[in-house]
Amino acid sequence: RLQIGGLSGDRAAGDRVARILALRLGEDARVDIAVRYDPSRDPELLKPTPEECIARVQAILEAGKISFEPGSATITREGAPTLDRIAEVLNDCPDVPMQVAGHTDSQGRAEMNLALSEARAQSVVMALLDRRVLTGNLVARGYGETRPVADNDTEDGREANRRIGSFDFGRPTVQ
Repeated sequence: RLQIGGLSGDRAAGDRVARILALRLGEDARVDIAVRYDPSRDPELLKPTPEECIARVQAILEAGKISFEPGSATITREGAPTLDRIAEVLNDCPDVPMQVAGHTDSQGRAEMNLALSEARAQSVVMALLDRRVLTGNLVARGYGETRPVADNDTEDGREANRRIGSFDFGRPTVQ
């Protein structure tokens, strides 16, 4: 006689155990199975909501910036820890469609800045892919110099504007 009991986050765990034991021990085996479903252990119910995913990424971006070399889509070394933290969040949110919004300072032509901001957003997507994040749900979008967060008349302001400004639900962001 065999008794098996416990809690599982899988609603079908008891049925699976019964099938496995029937195959291994035969249909005539005396088995008592008391495996109960516990929603607090269900990985699907433990996943963050899309809104929580976005909020977590935004909090990371507020605490640490992803910045770029002037006139380049090359992410600075200082952005690596921020990308690492974002990658951790995105691995918990693989199905949430998100837009990665790239921005530039006002140096150069507007058309060039728009293309550069798109390249910056794409660089972030590729850096996340390098960190083993599934990126099929990410869309890179460039906004050029149209959404500054600081004064473009100072070097500090221009540096602040060379950034990834937001992750949002795959639609144009509002800043």
